[in-house]
Amino acid sequence: MSGVTSKAGKAVAHRAIWTIDVRATVLFAIAVVLAVALLALLHRSPKHQQWSQVQWTIEDTRIVADHALQTKWGGQLTWKAEYNVAYSIAGREYAVWADSGIRGEDEDGVRLLLPKQRPSCRVKYDPQSPMASVADCR
Repeated sequence: MSGVTSKAGKAVAHRAIWTIDVRATVLFAIAVVLAVALLALLHRSPKHQQWSQVQWTIEDTRIVADHALQTKWGGQLTWKAEYNVAYSIAGREYAVWADSGIRGEDEDGVRLLLPKQRPSCRVKYDPQSPMASVADCR
């Protein structure tokens, strides 16, 4: 037991006084709530996973500007290829442009990188609104 001796020679025990820093406690609680909310958001299943998959056909290909970068020496533009993926739901035709994953410094370079055979794609669509879809051709 630690203590302090008084003038009379008696040992006096020290008691620690606990205080709560209210501001720090509130900030900690907010941080915990935000961390739990972020984890819940990350662990919920994405909406697209619940969508249905469908047969598709690549109808067309286009080369479009991807990124533009302006420097003091001039501008630089990169290009990418996209596929127009068509699909049919209940007799109605729909289409969505999908990123091919092919990028390049110029349009001709991207065109040369396109495969001779059409790649396979996955098309997922929202059964409630078939026009809403996501195609992956990479």
